Amino acid sequence: MKWFPLMILVYLSVSFLSLYMVKNIDTATSEFHGLGVSGILPALLYAIFNTALPEEIFFRGFILKRIPSKFGFYAANLIQSVLFGLLHGTMFFSIAGMIKAMIIIVLTGAIAFCMGYVNEKKAGGSIIPSWCLHVLSNAFASFVALFSIL
Repeated sequence: MKWFPLMILVYLSVSFLSLYMVKNIDTATSEFHGLGVSGILPALLYAIFNTALPEEIFFRGFILKRIPSKFGFYAANLIQSVLFGLLHGTMFFSIAGMIKAMIIIVLTGAIAFCMGYVNEKKAGGSIIPSWCLHVLSNAFASFVALFSIL
């Protein structure tokens, strides 16, 4: 898994760019803003179990496992990644504007496509690699909020 450190770097870079674009807007991690050390455990639990795990189970564990039989792997991966991107970006159309929302949709969709590929083609169908990356990204976003970095 020599590609995993590179994926982490790319994923965190995309996360930082997305966070920067919505830095003055309430997001899922806004509730942790400024809590510092006292918010680390709740933020980690939130990142692990409230967002990353259910999203990975649904998008890469359910959708990506069910659609390939009808459309093939690449079309199925594209479908799950577009849906994932839409889930993460659509909410920003009215509060961040169309351009920022579209950038978030494309960035998160591209990451979702890569995670789907890694899970299915490099990790034997396991969602653990994408779950770990997703947790890392969400924890990163939480830490940015916890310590008021942006």
